[in-house]
Amino acid sequence: MEKLLELENVSYSYQDGKEKNQILDHASYLFEKGKIYAVVGASGSGKTTTLSLASGLDKPDDGKVLFKGKDIQEIGLNKYRREDISIVFQSYNLIYYMNALENVMSALEIAGIKRKDKKEYCLSILEQLGLSKDECKRDIRQLSGGQQQRVAIAIAREVDLILCDEPTGNLDEKNSIEIMNTFLDLAHIHHKCVILVTHSPTLAKMCDVSLKIK
Repeated sequence: MEKLLELENVSYSYQDGKEKNQILDHASYLFEKGKIYAVVGASGSGKTTTLSLASGLDKPDDGKVLFKGKDIQEIGLNKYRREDISIVFQSYNLIYYMNALENVMSALEIAGIKRKDKKEYCLSILEQLGLSKDECKRDIRQLSGGQQQRVAIAIAREVDLILCDEPTGNLDEKNSIEIMNTFLDLAHIHHKCVILVTHSPTLAKMCDVSLKIK
């Protein structure tokens, strides 16, 4: 498998009054393309911190986060977040004055991806994820939670690294399994690296690797 993301002796802490809370202490791990990883652990153990560091939303106190062998701070955190990764949130984080199609087309623009057939291309992605043409052009607030999360995944699938923060937290069990199967397809068929934070033992068992943070 191809190495994609690496945490190299990463430490992270925060100050709570006079007390220093050490969240990660020289943690190292290697993430590969074509696999889906679950990050599990008790609340406050460092799951979301790990995702924040991997996504360049925060910086480690010590150590490095490497993407394709290069320190993401050397790549430039803004460039890295814009071009190399996507984040799928529990709350979808879609633009609600745009419909599903416009959300995906806008994401391509922001990422600097140029396509002559952009509209047809984005429609085909959404249809592959189970949305009809009518649903693609419907007010985003009229879509179900599962459909909105599929729009978020459509935005995410253009990059090699997809980071997910409780992506099924607002969904029922049926939709959760369907969304999880979509992530499995992205990893195994489209050769992406998917890392998700989850509290669900069921979803963690579906992943190739389950990492427990203590």
